[in-house]
Amino acid sequence: MIRKTGILGGTFDPVHNGHLALADAAGKLCDLDEILLLPAALPPHKQNRKIASFTDRVAMLDSAVKSHPKLSVSTIEKLLPIPSFTLDTLQYLKLHSPADVQFYFISGADTFLDILSWKNYERILQECHFAVFSRAGKSSKKLIKFIEKLGFQQQTKKCWKHPISGKAIYHSNVILPDISSSGIKEMLAAEKSVKDLIPQVVLRHITENTLYSS
Repeated sequence: MIRKTGILGGTFDPVHNGHLALADAAGKLCDLDEILLLPAALPPHKQNRKIASFTDRVAMLDSAVKSHPKLSVSTIEKLLPIPSFTLDTLQYLKLHSPADVQFYFISGADTFLDILSWKNYERILQECHFAVFSRAGKSSKKLIKFIEKLGFQQQTKKCWKHPISGKAIYHSNVILPDISSSGIKEMLAAEKSVKDLIPQVVLRHITENTLYSS
C-alpha cells in the first residue's frame, strides 16, 4: 500500500500558525498520511542573516506539532552538507524510506513560481509530487500557465500530471493567516503580543530562552 508523505521545509524561525495551517491544508488536498516539517540547517537564501539555532528551531517545532497527529519533525538536513538544497533532501529521504512511499513537496505559489532558480529544479520535479497553494482571492492564472509551461497537463480542476515522469502538481487556493516569521520577530523585539500568531508552547520556549529579544 502506497504511503503518501508531505514535506514542508523552511527556516521555521519561528514556526507559526500559518505554517501549521499550510501543512493541514496540504494533508487535505492530497490525502496525505503524514507530513514532515523539515527545518533547514542553513537555508541558501539566508546565509547572511542571523537566525535562531537549529536546536531552538527544532524544539519549537517539536512542541508545535504535538497537537497535530499527522505532523512530525525531521532533522535530516542537519546531517546533509550545508547550505541545504531541496534535491539533496529528497534523495536522502528516498534512500532511507520504504519503496512504497510517495513524497509531496508543499509550497506556496510565490515560492513555486521561483523554482527555476532552484538547484537542479528539473530533477526535483521528477523526484516528487507538489502541493502548491495560492492565497484565497488571488488570481491563479500566472501559476497555471507556469505549470503547463513546465510540461504538466491538466487532469482535474486541481491536478496536473507530467506525461513522462507521471509526477503531479496539485493546486488549491487556501485561506491562511497573514503571518510571517520576520514580522513575529519584529513584534517580539518591540514587546508586542504575538499570542494569536504562534502556538502558546512556542511562545513559552521563546520567552524562557530569551529568543528574538531586542
